[in-house]
Amino acid sequence: MKIGIYGGSFNPVHNGHIHLANTAVEEFGLDRLYLLPSKKSPHRSSAEYAPDEDRLEMLRLAAKANDKLFVSDYEIKSDRVSYTIYTVEHFRSVFPDDELFLLVGSDMLLSFDTWYHFEEILANVTLCVVSRESGDIGQLKKKAEELGKFGKILVSEAAPTVISSTEVRKKIAKNKDFSCYLDENVVQYIRLKGLYSVRGEGKLLYNPDEKKKYLKNCLSAKRFTHSMNVAAECRKLAEKYGEDPDKAYFAGLLHDICKEMPDDVQKELVMSSGYTVCREELETRSLWHGIAGAFFIKKEFGVEDIDILNSIRFHTVGRAGMSRLEEIVYMGDLISAERDYKDVDKMRKLAYADLNAAMREAFAFSMKSVIKKGGVIPICTAEGYNFYTRLLKEEKNDSNLKRGLK
Repeated sequence: MKIGIYGGSFNPVHNGHIHLANTAVEEFGLDRLYLLPSKKSPHRSSAEYAPDEDRLEMLRLAAKANDKLFVSDYEIKSDRVSYTIYTVEHFRSVFPDDELFLLVGSDMLLSFDTWYHFEEILANVTLCVVSRESGDIGQLKKKAEELGKFGKILVSEAAPTVISSTEVRKKIAKNKDFSCYLDENVVQYIRLKGLYSVRGEGKLLYNPDEKKKYLKNCLSAKRFTHSMNVAAECRKLAEKYGEDPDKAYFAGLLHDICKEMPDDVQKELVMSSGYTVCREELETRSLWHGIAGAFFIKKEFGVEDIDILNSIRFHTVGRAGMSRLEEIVYMGDLISAERDYKDVDKMRKLAYADLNAAMREAFAFSMKSVIKKGGVIPICTAEGYNFYTRLLKEEKNDSNLKRGLK
């Protein structure tokens, strides 16, 4: 038989998930496709992540229309980290003589070569890729060709159904209609159980009080104080520059969540994150916690806001073309209340006067510090400095041009 494996949080399972599953069954000729929800972390609140049994039941309801779709609780019941290679090994033991197919979305294929033991995975399964976004088939085929030397990869050209579980949860929390995104039985189940509902004005996912309790237990007093100071600074910068203050506070609060984890734990998170990581970052232990932190809060807290994740991932190294929130967290970390390096007051004044100029100075400060210690500058840091230097020159040229036209 042809046995398919499709894992995910399914939080909740939506029509896009089922479309992807049905497409795979039909296009790749699967006899069975097993849907495996991942285990809920104890750090996630009920507002952001439905209990394991509820996600299993919603999957059963959504899958019952296709008799080739099955729901497995293997990952939920597993006592170890749910690396895909372990799931593949489990299904190989259950189906020793059958052909295994691993179903992934387009975003997963593009980072697949960063997965834990990805070569071993490809040696045991045929990787089946179904697009989740419009217009990315060319990019998927190119990546599949790159990875083809490790195993067989099939890319579907079926049109995607683009739906975000995060957006569905936000609609539920804000009491907006979400029925068009989910199977009607799943809609009824969510309403019956009151899943994903929160009180207040649609505040979903980002409860800083819960996270403060977690940070107090996992960080030293000094690091916790720093995190609180950065959060406060990020809120002020967000108010100054028109960003969401609560979102900025949340990102600043969690920016160092992995800072004091053991090296082996940080390294494992980095290697499992799916982020593109340059050689300089991999070789510099002090840079791991940003990458690890972004992956950790996504995995353990269910944070899916890409802007928050990127602001934590890049808060140590920066990059070219940072979003405003990324800039705020990067700068908030540099000028937080307890910082006392030379000229920190000048950096603080500049941050509130001209954020672009402050970013250029911050990159210069960071690179000087690395050079002084005999370190190697990450490519993204150098690109960030060049980006803001060019940006300031362009702003100056535009200003001169306007004055000349008066």
